[in-house]
Amino acid sequence: MRILYGFLALLIVGVLSGCGGGGGGAFGPSTLLQGRVVLVSTGQPPNPAATVIVGAQSVRTSTQEGAFQLRVPTDARQLTVRTPGLPDFTFNLPPLQAGATVDLGDLYVGAQTIAVQGRVVDALTQQVIGEAGVALLGQRTLSNPTTGRFTLNGVAYDPEGVLDPEGEVRKAGYIPRRFLADAPVIDGVMDVGDILLLSEVDDNPPGQPGNVRGVARVPLGDAVGVRIDIYTPPNAPAPLESVILTQPNGAFQLWLLPAQYRLVFTKETRTAERTVNVVSLTATIDLGVVNLE
Repeated sequence: MRILYGFLALLIVGVLSGCGGGGGGAFGPSTLLQGRVVLVSTGQPPNPAATVIVGAQSVRTSTQEGAFQLRVPTDARQLTVRTPGLPDFTFNLPPLQAGATVDLGDLYVGAQTIAVQGRVVDALTQQVIGEAGVALLGQRTLSNPTTGRFTLNGVAYDPEGVLDPEGEVRKAGYIPRRFLADAPVIDGVMDVGDILLLSEVDDNPPGQPGNVRGVARVPLGDAVGVRIDIYTPPNAPAPLESVILTQPNGAFQLWLLPAQYRLVFTKETRTAERTVNVVSLTATIDLGVVNLE
């Protein structure tokens, strides 16, 4: 019996020492990951719940919020989400530090996956921007150092979904830029074109609150819900971004970087188009009244 007590004491000491400080756990230095798993078709959490897996560590998401927390070793590089009835989704992790908590935000899953590609470009110099961080629906990558191009693989996709997926591009020294990922999918690939970034130290700050303005007017109704799709160049197959009007009077002000644009105004079956050539960040272009017919 005395031998058994001695063995248990050694076992307890070993477990406690393995869970010691420095953000460590049984596998050494660790990071706490948190986030949510949601369906790209609805923006709601999956039910039955998903399982989040990093190496030998795993946890189930909550069915109400889709939230999870999982402690992982700092050398972890990828996270897998396994959802009943759906393919597995793998997400790249950012660099992890011992003792830190990293919020991964929303990780989207769905019945299909596509690749999303594009290019990051300086808005004023038209030079490509390498090693910019690109994020979309939980997937992350860096633009190519030489060409500025990027490809996000394994992006959740549902052609009948109700969401307009938005991504974001970040690069030190530039203003973060959001982009809309709703271009056509051809052979499993969506090309979102050039994403233009503006330097934080540019000598010509944008006009406030915008450099293109006007009033959208809808016959026999108000302008709430009018969607402005912004195409550049004007013949681009998909919009660079979109704006939804929330004011009944239809007044809008847009901030557009120097370039040529085609603006498409839509509400239900009524539409209108305008083309505009922006040459300055500070000179205001007034489009006047835009009647949707």
